[in-house]
Amino acid sequence: MLYLRCRLACLLVSSLFISPPARAQSFPTGKITTPTGTPVAYTSAGVKGKPFGTVAAADGTFSLSAFAPAAATDTVVVSCVGYQSRKLLVSQLRQQPAVQLYPTATQLQEVMVHSKRPKRTILGHNGSSIFTSLNFYTAKDTVPHDRLGREVGLLMKVKQPVRLESFHLFVFNSDFSFVTFRLTIYAVANGQPQAPLLQKDVIFEVAGRKHGWREVDLRPYAIELAGHQDVVASVQWLQSKNDQPTSKYFGIAAHLSPFHSTFLRDKSQESWQKMGANTSLYFTALAYPG
Repeated sequence: MLYLRCRLACLLVSSLFISPPARAQSFPTGKITTPTGTPVAYTSAGVKGKPFGTVAAADGTFSLSAFAPAAATDTVVVSCVGYQSRKLLVSQLRQQPAVQLYPTATQLQEVMVHSKRPKRTILGHNGSSIFTSLNFYTAKDTVPHDRLGREVGLLMKVKQPVRLESFHLFVFNSDFSFVTFRLTIYAVANGQPQAPLLQKDVIFEVAGRKHGWREVDLRPYAIELAGHQDVVASVQWLQSKNDQPTSKYFGIAAHLSPFHSTFLRDKSQESWQKMGANTSLYFTALAYPG
């Protein structure tokens, strides 16, 4: 999966990530739609508890090659924000790769009433390392699409109720014309990311190879988080474009730290792995004193 681009960090995390062997044969294409036939973009499909899976393209299509190493009796979970998740066996998916997702009932987001004037604050890590990064490429990868579904997140403490204004990500290095990511915020239980908290899919694109901070405006999403809780904010690789066949690297600045927790997983239904690292991603927010 991801790794820190320094010798010590590579030794620490290289054993965490296992990529399935490359296969030369062709595989059929599946498609994820609503019951009316509308494609569901960037849907995650992963084998429960295993590092196998993929992400559907913008038109809802996906390759079944990602499920080749899975057993016929393994369970695939198909999920997307705003839709009811589907569970089916790998054998069922191979026989009928057309999957339908039903929209969830629209829920009114709880409105927080604040009596005090808010103050701007930072959630996450707004510093950047000049020596190390978390890279979405590993030596076992052969093509960019091996990365589909890979995710990295940082544990954050939310001390007061907040309204998020913007999200920031420090691009350490990039060989790609663009990479499309999904931003997700997870509740934390028993020290692990659990249920996603967002009710709208936040998709953003990192274009160009420029080194430095990238910003995503979150004001249109009206995201509010309650205080006195821990959350994990993550970015998930959805698609990419490279101009050269040798393009491989996309890294987020990070540094090893025993006082911070970064969570990693290769596919959407794989167990999270935790490492002591402070990854350069953060939110600007309006904090409301209790």
